[in-house]
Amino acid sequence: MSDRGVGEYRRRDTARLVGDLLVSRRPLVVTRLNDTAADLFGALDDEDFRAPGTVAASGEYDVAAVERLFERLHDRGFLEWRPTRDPEFRPPVSVVVTVRNDRAHLERCLDALGELRYPSYEVVVVDDGSTDETKAMIKGHELAAAGRARVVSVGSPDEPIGIGASRNRGVEAAAHDVIAFTDADCRPRPEWLSELVPCLTANDVVGGRIRPAGESAASAYEGINSSLDMGAYASRIDPAGATPYLPTANLVGRRRVFDAVPFPARDVAEDVDVCWRAVKAGFDVVYTPTGVVEHVYRTDLGSVAARRATYASSEALLAREHGRDEGQRVGIPTTALLLSALLLVGVLGRGPMAAGGIVAAGGLAVALAGIRGRRMWRRYARLPATLSVRDVARSWGREVVSSSYTVAREVTRYYAVPIALVGGLAWGAGATAVGVGTLAAVVVAVGLPVAVEYRVHAPDATLGGYGLYYLADHFGYQYGLYRGAFTYRTIAHVRPDARFRLVGPGARLSAAMGADDDTEPTRTVTVEGATARFRVASSTEKWWFGDEGLRGERAVLADLLARLEPGDVFLDVGANVGLYSCLVGRALADGTVVSVEPHPKNAARLEENLAANGVAARVIRRALGRRNRRGALTGSEEPPGTGTPTLLDAARSSAKGAEAENEAEVDGGSKRTPRQVGRKQSRGVAEASLVDTAVVTGDSLLASGESPQPTVVKIDVEGAEADVVAGLVATLTAPACRLVYCEVHPGLLDDRDQDPDAVRRTLRDCGFRVETVRELPNGRAVLRAQKPTPKRGRTVGQRGTADQRRTD
Repeated sequence: MSDRGVGEYRRRDTARLVGDLLVSRRPLVVTRLNDTAADLFGALDDEDFRAPGTVAASGEYDVAAVERLFERLHDRGFLEWRPTRDPEFRPPVSVVVTVRNDRAHLERCLDALGELRYPSYEVVVVDDGSTDETKAMIKGHELAAAGRARVVSVGSPDEPIGIGASRNRGVEAAAHDVIAFTDADCRPRPEWLSELVPCLTANDVVGGRIRPAGESAASAYEGINSSLDMGAYASRIDPAGATPYLPTANLVGRRRVFDAVPFPARDVAEDVDVCWRAVKAGFDVVYTPTGVVEHVYRTDLGSVAARRATYASSEALLAREHGRDEGQRVGIPTTALLLSALLLVGVLGRGPMAAGGIVAAGGLAVALAGIRGRRMWRRYARLPATLSVRDVARSWGREVVSSSYTVAREVTRYYAVPIALVGGLAWGAGATAVGVGTLAAVVVAVGLPVAVEYRVHAPDATLGGYGLYYLADHFGYQYGLYRGAFTYRTIAHVRPDARFRLVGPGARLSAAMGADDDTEPTRTVTVEGATARFRVASSTEKWWFGDEGLRGERAVLADLLARLEPGDVFLDVGANVGLYSCLVGRALADGTVVSVEPHPKNAARLEENLAANGVAARVIRRALGRRNRRGALTGSEEPPGTGTPTLLDAARSSAKGAEAENEAEVDGGSKRTPRQVGRKQSRGVAEASLVDTAVVTGDSLLASGESPQPTVVKIDVEGAEADVVAGLVATLTAPACRLVYCEVHPGLLDDRDQDPDAVRRTLRDCGFRVETVRELPNGRAVLRAQKPTPKRGRTVGQRGTADQRRTD
């Protein structure tokens, strides 16, 4: 398997394995691993990065399963990730620098570029109508004298073409396939290119870290709060994630990216736009904290505020062009909101109302403290002895402070001035208590983040000096936000529901009551004319929906959708989060969808996705099998989108998992230890957790009336397909059932001591002609089984061709 876009992992120094518990102290996170997952985690250390493919090769593991495990552990803070890199990859590079009347800074930039430790590179300076002798300085610089720098003149003093267009002209003039960008007021460190270019062996675009140049109070502030600094940890670029874009002050990529996705012809947010469109076009865009460029920041407060206002105006432009559907939102606990409302009633009310508000707030606070304390104690009782009550209490304290800080900072940055104006007007109108209370809340919201940042980061500046830059930053930004709203005629970037979301008890109900209130990012998928929208909050969901081919499912979906007929009844066995159910439901005007999904979190997300797409499907939260019985499903606590739980016999779920280290009976009769099951069923590598579930035959669902007779069936059950098909014989034999799609997992069937060809034989015995419609890695295949019956009417889509089809 290619390492393209996969990356490498190592342990965080805060994570360690205690028995079968994986513990991270900051933040405090504990999860239980099965033997296989523990072995894989143990293959990593906290110094050297290793690729999932290398780790998988050391044992009988599936590379894709190891990738998913490491990605989940990375998302939960146990592992650190970086882009795959090849230090031997050092092709010639064209460095593009755009400039307009910034001779002094550009000269320092060229001096720094002259010190690069890289074998072959050229510098292309694009001068956009400068009048300060910039061109003369460039031609006289030692880089130009050595034939390593040249100037491209564009625009004029009166009509400059702008930053975005200048960068495009730089790409056109570049002599090499690898193109790097930096700005005139930047100073790349000597190892800049040597640390970033090797990442292009597995990625299309890479950006490095941007740090302040100098040691002024402004530099101390920007070192903590600069929007150009993407942080100390590498990450993939995700417009909806923590690292949403890469600044062109430190950007390296292949020419084909900038040819396919040129910079927009404007002076603001051109770098954000390019990154977002590159990601959408399918290019791998990543960030690494190496390859540092130092940036010269403005030092006077007025300039800081003006620069932040410019950045904020571009947020309005981006919101107009791209929307805010996938942006991050700050979570506000519903309990905190309710408590604040009761306190407000107590403070502003009179007589019995005020007393009632205070009493209710006090009662709620006591109840919440009791509930939280009980939960913490129960969790503490399950933690390893190496964690003390003090560790848990500290973790809870950090969580409270962090949540309060995040909410206060967002309020300060986006709403402090409007709220303060409301408070002032209320005070002036005679509502003194309301006005004073509102203004006091604004002061707290503004002051809390300053205090937290100064305490945590200990910048080399006085608290007063740091605070002044903080105010210039946030109030300058806020001015730009509302100026941008008028300029670009949109408020999408300042709508409260675009910035905040409710979390905690009642949050889902609130989300369901709001027709357009998406509390999590979404992805839209279109196949064969059918379009559906899916929530993608977990790393697994992002992994699935982040791939244009939907990890091999798109071709199968297209084949299935092209064969639907009006009035079809679709039975989706192993529905997961509803990829097939939603798209089929959207395609069928008058059909029926029945979705079978036993995994608790998958089933919950399935119901959300069905509701969001207006598909009135029937969801059955049970597993299908060969006979009616009880079973245990592994991976019950894994995030939505998990497609690899294993169905075990009921013995695995007894006594709170007391048999977890003993022999377990796998559905189908074979006896293997959990280690053997985990190692051989490598696609099932997951955090171990079990949930009891009912297992029923598909035929019994029809006999009980829970499902109508299906005409089209899809089965994807991770190695249990032979049992599922055996329990559906009467349903499949019925003349109405004309089409079946089934994913076959030979390796997992072998682990169950079942014949991989049993599925094909059973389908043929039921009257189907069986074809392989799609071959997948690790010997897996998707079968299409059809009965030779005449079509019942007009098809929903056009009959397509599927790749790698053969008759078995």
